[in-house]
Amino acid sequence: MGEKWTLESAAREKAPGLHPFAGARLRVFLRHALLTPGLDPRTRYQRFIAWVGQILRFPLALIEKVKYGPAIRRERPSKPPIFLIGHWRSGTTHLHNLMSRDSQFGFLKFSETAMPMDMLGPKVRIARRIIDRALPKTRGYDNVKLALDEPQEEEMALGNLNPIGYYSIYYLPQDMDGHRNRSLFFDGVTAGALRRFKKNYEFLIRKVSYVKGGRQLLFKNPPSTTRMEMILEMYPDAKFIHIVRNPWPVFSSTCGKFPRLFNAFAWQPFQDVDIPGFTLETYERLMRRYLADREKLQLPANQLVETTYEKITADPLGEIARIYDQFGLDGKEAGLREIAEYVGTVKDYSRNVHRIAPEHAEAIRERWRFSFEAWGYPIEPPEDIAIG
Repeated sequence: MGEKWTLESAAREKAPGLHPFAGARLRVFLRHALLTPGLDPRTRYQRFIAWVGQILRFPLALIEKVKYGPAIRRERPSKPPIFLIGHWRSGTTHLHNLMSRDSQFGFLKFSETAMPMDMLGPKVRIARRIIDRALPKTRGYDNVKLALDEPQEEEMALGNLNPIGYYSIYYLPQDMDGHRNRSLFFDGVTAGALRRFKKNYEFLIRKVSYVKGGRQLLFKNPPSTTRMEMILEMYPDAKFIHIVRNPWPVFSSTCGKFPRLFNAFAWQPFQDVDIPGFTLETYERLMRRYLADREKLQLPANQLVETTYEKITADPLGEIARIYDQFGLDGKEAGLREIAEYVGTVKDYSRNVHRIAPEHAEAIRERWRFSFEAWGYPIEPPEDIAIG
């Protein structure tokens, strides 16, 4: 496979063997595997492996639930959890990777978000070996490293614990709009389903706190950009870091990731998906929702910090020091030393460059103008974004 993925080339390539649904709660897996229409024959082997994984995992997950369930239910985070939020491709992963190097934080690892029911006990070593053999070196749509112990967002885990999850846009792309609207805005979600979603989110947070030995939790999840109010209902002292980036590269980079993710995750055909249209709509709704919630919630400075991708890349240690100061976090000097060691290993990281069609450029100028104005970015594209 060459460097440039397209929907057509992604559909021609064989799906990888492992799928996140192999690590899902059994009833969630059965709902998707048995009730989803139009499953793609391209993923037949991947779905077979997921069935095998479910059969092998079920008794072990049940043992974990019985053995550790009471302790997890009693667990409470010792310090306010921190949530990194912002639209996809805005720098959430980079900031998460930086801050997670501070050993005072506990974070969700890739191996844990893929198997949220299977974080404890000797079986984890076996699961790690299986996942490690199947895991690519990078995410495929950029140069960010993938490894079992690298920090990962919790949305995959949430989608494996309950039917509502943003990752379903990649898994089941025939209803991308529906999955987006339900997971980000809870459109059409019943009160009972919303309660179960919150219960599963709280279970995940308590379990991560238990596994990480009570360290302050550091989560990263773009879908939580629209869930601040819900998170505050669970943890009134929760802290949020919102990161933004020039909308032009956000659009091009977001569109560019879909073919690779569809190849890896989609159980339905995806060749006819309107990626630019979906991206335009999702960004507009998510960013407007954040601005509205920021105004509504009026969080104090020690609960909401805003930063930018440009600041984090230009002066990572200085900007993270500012975040620590605004939140009043302990251990700043030691943490910055650990982060500085990591900064030295990623200074040569290269970013992909994309071209934007004229009609999409015009839509960005019109539909996203509010975002350019809110964060002070120039309405015209930077020099490294080509239109045409």
